[in-house]
Amino acid sequence: MQVITEQLITLKNAWMASHITDAEFPTPLSVKGLELYQLSQTDLTTHCIDTSLPALEPSLSFYPVDCHPLTIRYSLVRASQWENEQEKEAVIEYLTQIMFEPNAEATLYVGFFKGKPAACGMIYTHAEDAEQYSLVSDVYALPLPNQQQLITDMENYLIHSAQQFSQAVVIQK
Repeated sequence: MQVITEQLITLKNAWMASHITDAEFPTPLSVKGLELYQLSQTDLTTHCIDTSLPALEPSLSFYPVDCHPLTIRYSLVRASQWENEQEKEAVIEYLTQIMFEPNAEATLYVGFFKGKPAACGMIYTHAEDAEQYSLVSDVYALPLPNQQQLITDMENYLIHSAQQFSQAVVIQK
């Protein structure tokens, strides 16, 4: 499973970078945002989810990111991890460049709390040898008093969703 996990992470990171590296004229700010994002990925750990999670009653309403307004909301929540305003601005510039192709292996999600975007995350799915494998990553929530609960709700939702169509699910934190 370690090889699959490393492959999922490599593919996810390549997909995330491709929105800047494949762009004809990326902005300097978006390039800086990509660098900051990649740096944030270096100290993460992974573990395999080997038990089925039941669907719980979450505090969030979940939406797959399928249009630019949701991409912006995803970006604002995800970039809130950076406290430095210039870094946050660069990460927002980078993340708002994400473009979706039909049948993309990555699906971003935004979780709304009381009608406002408050959490985000991603499922990256890759098929190999007729098996589907999923990586749950980039889970974050706004620094609200219930931040940890929002992160837990988003993680549980993404894991439960990925388990519906994947033989193995790995989470990266």
